[in-house]
Amino acid sequence: MKYLILCLGLLCGVAGVAQPKLTTTVKTQQTIPAVQLTNLSNQSFAANKVQAPGKTLALVYFSPTCSHCIEFTESLTGKLKQFKNVQFLFVSAYPLEEIKTFATSKGITKMPQFTIGMDPQFLLGGFYELKEIPSIFVYGKNGKLKKSFDSKVKMEDLIASANE
Repeated sequence: MKYLILCLGLLCGVAGVAQPKLTTTVKTQQTIPAVQLTNLSNQSFAANKVQAPGKTLALVYFSPTCSHCIEFTESLTGKLKQFKNVQFLFVSAYPLEEIKTFATSKGITKMPQFTIGMDPQFLLGGFYELKEIPSIFVYGKNGKLKKSFDSKVKMEDLIASANE
């Protein structure tokens, strides 16, 4: 039994070492890292290349099965006209089919200001040191982090921060 526990412990330790990890976090780097994400067509793109010049970017890390994430997305799309010159990057580590189902059911696949991506290795999630979802990170027109919000964000506060 001790041998089995020792082997399991070593296996877990090796698995932890084998996981890729960024050397920076949102605390040390105020810009989006060049993490490769996968879009709904299963093509790779860099997270740090989504933000268009002169636009604010709201990055939303979510789960397609999370009730708070569903409520947040419905509230956001209902108030979309109040976001001026803002892009949205929705990211999840869930399987691509679940993300696609979520995005389609919420109608955001048809909204040009939305980019949706899968974080297959949870690199971006690790960068943000996520503690809950949804987690929202607002980047100013200069590409620097302006504000972050947790799942209890008031839509009025997000609108104000994104439009500053």
